[in-house]
Amino acid sequence: MGSWTDDWDGFPASRRRLLQRIAQTRVSNPVVVGGDIHAFFANDLRVDFDDSKSPVVATEFVGTSISASGPNFEAFAAFLPDNPHVQFFDSRKRGYVSVDVDGKQMTTRMRVISEVTDPRASVSTLKTFAVESGKPGAVAV
Repeated sequence: MGSWTDDWDGFPASRRRLLQRIAQTRVSNPVVVGGDIHAFFANDLRVDFDDSKSPVVATEFVGTSISASGPNFEAFAAFLPDNPHVQFFDSRKRGYVSVDVDGKQMTTRMRVISEVTDPRASVSTLKTFAVESGKPGAVAV
């Protein structure tokens, strides 16, 4: 993806140390939740993103903005083939992320608003993912 310094790309050494530590200590089901990029993402986090055989050690979900426009979908989508850890991306919809957690899994729903300027707008689920207990990585459901 493109690089800017106010996300993970701005802190590569810190990101690497954090993900290495998660792998070393075998943290059970670590999940990173983020936002402020105005797009939905579901990402598998690897210690080494340049090595497709590097194990997935955590999962990241990013929620979009509720009303602000997102980045250009086509521009970001063009980067996806070079970023196989991205399981899902969409910047065309506005909304939020809803999470349910129990002893077996974390279920994340990417919820979208039909029209941000309509006070009677409907809400629907764009995509649902689960992270199963003991198995890092986003699984579409």
